[in-house]
Amino acid sequence: MENRSMRDLESRARELNGAIVETRRELHARPELEHDLPFTESVVVRELERLGLDEVKSAQGRGHGVYATLKGKKPGRTLALRADMDALPVQEETGLPFASTNGAMHACGHDAHTAMLLGAARLLAETRDELPGTVRFIFQPSEEVDSGATSMIESGALENPHVDEIIGLHTGNLWSSLKPGQIGWRAGPMMASTNAFKIGIEGKGGHGAIPNLSVDPIVIAAETIVRLQTLVSREISPFDPAVLTIGSIAGGKAGNVIAGSCEMVGMTRAFDPKLAEFLRERLRATVENTASSMRGRGTVDFIGYLPPVVNDPACAHKMRDILVDAFGKDWVQELALPSTGAEDFAFYLEKTPGAFFFHCSTFDDPERNYPHHNARFDVNESVLWTGAAAMAAYAKGNR
Repeated sequence: MENRSMRDLESRARELNGAIVETRRELHARPELEHDLPFTESVVVRELERLGLDEVKSAQGRGHGVYATLKGKKPGRTLALRADMDALPVQEETGLPFASTNGAMHACGHDAHTAMLLGAARLLAETRDELPGTVRFIFQPSEEVDSGATSMIESGALENPHVDEIIGLHTGNLWSSLKPGQIGWRAGPMMASTNAFKIGIEGKGGHGAIPNLSVDPIVIAAETIVRLQTLVSREISPFDPAVLTIGSIAGGKAGNVIAGSCEMVGMTRAFDPKLAEFLRERLRATVENTASSMRGRGTVDFIGYLPPVVNDPACAHKMRDILVDAFGKDWVQELALPSTGAEDFAFYLEKTPGAFFFHCSTFDDPERNYPHHNARFDVNESVLWTGAAAMAAYAKGNR
């Protein structure tokens, strides 16, 4: 794409920032959870139907996903652009005039993702004469829980026409090396896999005064936690990143009673699928053997797996090159390390080549930069246009 056209795109994206912010605030004030997104769906459909696209399909996924299609006037491949739409069960504490009051909150930036993709759709629809190929816009439910991406794939979001490539982005402040408005890119591993699990420890309850007549599941759980930490520190190479977390433990109700059972919930994270499988195998063996050695019984149920987000090198480098050539090198920055967070965008990458990017929306005032999933999380609305422009530029340069 010619630089003149890209400069026009940048200028128009700047002009649209107010509209992007307005949509973001409308969504922020009425967040919805998981797959149950009727209001969010209605806003997305309303905005898309104003653009004269070739197709807008609502009621997708498990009921409230949306995807739309824009056919360019020039020959080319089919590219998908994806945003997630769901919020979190967090009581908002930002004090913003458009803050949510319904007990849910966009504490991870999905309202901004949706608004930026709507902005990108508008930029591309306005210049479809210059657009090569076809663009599929995917607005996905339930990224925070499960099956959001897979539900959209099963609804045909990557077909008719077949999607040749897909990109997505995540905004916020997880990436301290980026400046507000910059796009962070990386070839290869970008985000980790996660494997959630539930551990059950069965013992033998009894009186706390005579522990020898009981089998204490809480003591077994404590020993199990210690041994599980050695999986990362002693059974995995220090050059292979992995995380094992026990986030919840519950058992017993009184100080003088030995409980009959105990339950723990946790998660493993890794970038290598083989390493993730190794952790599953060793976690199960450690739990079962530790409990057995202490006269109890241990079980493990794996309750959810997300594969790692691994960027196609060609797609990642393409984004870098398009943005540098069009807008200058200050627009992008290569990330030295991936994130140990997880994203179900990985399921799209199992179906088609693509890449996931980070969009920095921090504030110049560090006191305003709360972490994702925090009740005071917020984004710097003044730079949302750069995310919309980056997605639109990639589409126009994807010949």
